Amino acid sequence: MLIEIILSSYQSEGSHELNTSQADLVLRHGYPFDVHELTTEDGYVLSLFRIPFGKKDIHQLGPPVILQHGLQCSAACWLFSEPDKGLGFIMADQGYDVWMPNSRGTTYSRKHRTLDPNSWFDEDKYWDFSFHELGYYDLSASIDYILKTTGHEALYYIGHSEGTTQFFVLMSSRPNYNQKVLHMSALAPIAFMENISGPEKFNTLFAPALSRLSEFFHSYSVLSGSFLHFLLRLVCNLNLSTQKLCSHVIYLTSEQDPQQVNSTLIPTVTSFVPAGTSLKQLIHYTQLAHNGGKFTQYDYGKPINKIVYRQEDPPEYDLSKITTPVVLHHASNDWISDTKDVMTLYKQLPNCSKVLIPLPNFNHMDFMWAIDVWKLVYEPMINILKH
Repeated sequence: MLIEIILSSYQSEGSHELNTSQADLVLRHGYPFDVHELTTEDGYVLSLFRIPFGKKDIHQLGPPVILQHGLQCSAACWLFSEPDKGLGFIMADQGYDVWMPNSRGTTYSRKHRTLDPNSWFDEDKYWDFSFHELGYYDLSASIDYILKTTGHEALYYIGHSEGTTQFFVLMSSRPNYNQKVLHMSALAPIAFMENISGPEKFNTLFAPALSRLSEFFHSYSVLSGSFLHFLLRLVCNLNLSTQKLCSHVIYLTSEQDPQQVNSTLIPTVTSFVPAGTSLKQLIHYTQLAHNGGKFTQYDYGKPINKIVYRQEDPPEYDLSKITTPVVLHHASNDWISDTKDVMTLYKQLPNCSKVLIPLPNFNHMDFMWAIDVWKLVYEPMINILKH
């Protein structure tokens, strides 16, 4: 009955549309589900998914926590697994009011106050953002909206991959937001990328060419079409062999850990991933891999940098301004969030500790979907949060 009330209450709001496939991920397990919308300072309309409480704490709202997804994911990525492994459900059952923002340009946040991302005339303007804007505008707007809605003065933050980059951008660029976050848990943190390895290292070599091609073909987004999801669902649901192939594709950038791959999730994952992103985001990350080990804003080239930043080189983010307590949860087999780069980040954050995942083969994607993710990541993380 409670679930039906929440669902019907949301559907009655004419300004929103409930995505039934998304709601089903939550409602089928007996949890409440709500969707909110906000508009950022620069006009992007974002959706935030919410599980206000767990199945045991009916109507009892705990402290708010943000779960921020990474690149090519959406808030759905926290909800694929069963309740004992999906972090969205776990945090609700731990007594938190769970908020899961969808970054601009992803499946559930593809609207703007004046721009149409599918219009030939607006496409270049709409997709002109990187992780800087995701932190500076999206995350700040999400924090303010959540605190205003819940009446709390501060919240908790958990981010994965690019979800950590956004946090580091915001807290160093707008330091006043540090007082609005009680604690930050960084899963596979990314700020420095000098030691990236695997296929992603090879891909970083093509950033200049990608930029020129996007201008030539007037194409500024990456993997954002619904046809791709249809094709992935079709292929990945055929049989066990195709599921295994899809599993290899999903883990291509982070090396697959056969002991931790939950193959039963593959059809669901391919229904929601990739969620789309801007080409500028990818290029910005590749710049971090070739800028001498710095965490900087987007590099437009010296002539344009002088116009945008009033200096030839893009400014570095001043991580010393991040006073929020941060815990870096990292893995030794992570090709993208390399241990050396994590150590560089650790040394520059003034209020920081780190936790190494005690499994040699644990990788970048395992932080969300590993078979033993509760025991290896989430249980230790929650214990730190509550002490």
